[in-house]
Amino acid sequence: MTNNNTQLSPTSGSNRYHSLDLIRGIAVAGILIMNIYAFGNIFSYYVNPTALGEPSTPNLITWVLTHIFADQKFYTLFSMLFGAGIMLMAERAEAAHTSPACLHYKRMGWMLVFGLIHALLIWYGDILVAYSIAGLWVYLFALHTKPTTKLVIGSILIAIILVLMSSFALFVEQMPEVDTQQMREMFQPTQAIIDKETTPYITSYSAQVAHRTQFFFYNLPMSAFFFGFFRIGGSMLIGMALYQLGILTAQRSRSFYIKLMVISFIAGFGLIAYDTFNLLTTDFGLQASMLSFMTTNSLGAIFVALGYIALFCLWAQSDKLVGLRQRLEAVGRMAFTNYLTQSIICTLLFYSHGLGLFGQLERYQLMLVVAVIFIAQLLWSPWWLKRFKFGPLEWLWRSLSYGKRQPFKRIE
Repeated sequence: MTNNNTQLSPTSGSNRYHSLDLIRGIAVAGILIMNIYAFGNIFSYYVNPTALGEPSTPNLITWVLTHIFADQKFYTLFSMLFGAGIMLMAERAEAAHTSPACLHYKRMGWMLVFGLIHALLIWYGDILVAYSIAGLWVYLFALHTKPTTKLVIGSILIAIILVLMSSFALFVEQMPEVDTQQMREMFQPTQAIIDKETTPYITSYSAQVAHRTQFFFYNLPMSAFFFGFFRIGGSMLIGMALYQLGILTAQRSRSFYIKLMVISFIAGFGLIAYDTFNLLTTDFGLQASMLSFMTTNSLGAIFVALGYIALFCLWAQSDKLVGLRQRLEAVGRMAFTNYLTQSIICTLLFYSHGLGLFGQLERYQLMLVVAVIFIAQLLWSPWWLKRFKFGPLEWLWRSLSYGKRQPFKRIE
């Protein structure tokens, strides 16, 4: 029975898990580290440093560092946090005797709307659509399954896609060229492909929308339903379990986090070191690139994400660099706003309706852009939250999901 005297409201600053905000804030920066490659150049540039020719030493070093420490690590981390967020929302709704399912599906529905706007009108690399679709079914496991059940099912889902993609990659060289041409061009583009992907972003906004629309509907089955179901959905279930176990909320002992960090980093960075060596020694051949993108790095990223969770929870438990930590927490509390703000800023920097820098910056120079944008977010997020309860998009999302205008300004 619903108790009408109990009012459900969004999580306020006084009852938040600071470790979740901290990890989310760091993940916002980590996601931009990789996304900047796709903002500033063609898709192949994201996955292959030799896609546009032999890279300079600074560019190759930049690729190696981002591949090892960022590539797939932070979106995996964000997926786990998304699962934890579903758990937190559902628990609070149930405690308030409000239907958590009703609220959750409203939240996912509005996130899908935001994702479609983002994917079609702003940037083709949107992740919100895949998250909202995965969120529709992972919720079924939220409240009434044990953490071990979530861990097992999430791990099985991830294992399935890793095995499928490994099998495909291992036999790709034996397949007829006509069947592998498109896959080969994803990693090793021809000049025609380079021109085709570059033209919309150096000409007009309408051409960009047309390219994004084509890209979105062509890739939706793979990204949102297949990849999203197994890889993202599996990571969300693992994140739900880590929340239930008190791991993501920094409630475990210091020795627990140290052990988790050491074991995870040895496994994760060991896999990625092998992966990086294999890519470099095969000159980023098709089979090595596919194994990396779909399997080796993807698996290693899960372990590294767990190691990052342990490391950042240790920081959350400590009294070190408190000022920086609080700024990162503010970024994390406004993760939705900051994620979409990154897209708006970067498209204005790189696309023709802005400064038109698409394809003009070196890989290492793109990292300087990341630093400037994230420093700005470190400055503006706490400034904003001193004056408002939520980030602007967080407030809008909550108001739409709760069906009423939420308090916005802080009362002095």
